[in-house]
Amino acid sequence: MSGTLVVGGSGFVGGEVVAALERGGERVVATHHRQAVSHAPIAFDFWTDDLAPLLDDHDIGTVVFAATVEHGYDESIEAFERAAARILDDCRDQRFIYVSSDSVFEGVDGRYAENDDRRPTTEYGRRLVAFEDVVRRTHGDYCIVRPGYVFGFSRGELDPRLADTRERLQANVPIEYFDDMYKSPVAVSELAAAIRTLAADDYVGVVHAGGPRTSVYRFHCDGMQGLGISPDSIVSTVIPSDMDVPPDLSLVAERLTDLTGIELSPVRDAIRSDE
Repeated sequence: MSGTLVVGGSGFVGGEVVAALERGGERVVATHHRQAVSHAPIAFDFWTDDLAPLLDDHDIGTVVFAATVEHGYDESIEAFERAAARILDDCRDQRFIYVSSDSVFEGVDGRYAENDDRRPTTEYGRRLVAFEDVVRRTHGDYCIVRPGYVFGFSRGELDPRLADTRERLQANVPIEYFDDMYKSPVAVSELAAAIRTLAADDYVGVVHAGGPRTSVYRFHCDGMQGLGISPDSIVSTVIPSDMDVPPDLSLVAERLTDLTGIELSPVRDAIRSDE
């Protein structure tokens, strides 16, 4: 039985993907960048290392690329594209799942569908688009998954956004969040289950993974309620007129449900079921 390679398996999303695959009885090989963990013991550097030896040595049939290589801008975007192309060339015989992000969009119109124009406003977003384009241009058997806010518990660790809010509230420190900035949060457990299903599917194209549209303020309130913590010290505020941030990166995710049968949960429900 051919296995699945999870690049970035030590990360928040990648670690949960490894767990989802293993629960399904699949053979998994996973990599880390800086620090080895038990479920991702193999070192891999996007900029310098080739995947071909791993693919051959471990009889890999599917690659899930969940490493956050788009962060950190010491190298030019041209060098980034060349590195991505090298990875895709190594994986030309494998099914390839790329975990992208809602940051490929401008964040003005909201409720983005998979075929809407990508207009990234950040360097991170531009590198996501560059990687997506390399995948589409060079590979015949791929699926690009674009999640919104990823939250919840991955291998017992709460996501950084909600963990920070929890810490502040427990220290009796009020915190403000925008009630006019919208996202489509997705529980990491449900995202990982969807990726596992799409990895075994033959669908080629883009799939959005975003739960119900919600404001950032509401996201944190609901997350705290799911954790059993009062959100009363979370203050609702609005985006200042001089702040250049995307007000609406919400996603349409009907395609994911059609392909996987997974109905993405509201924040409060997902936190309660994951905890």
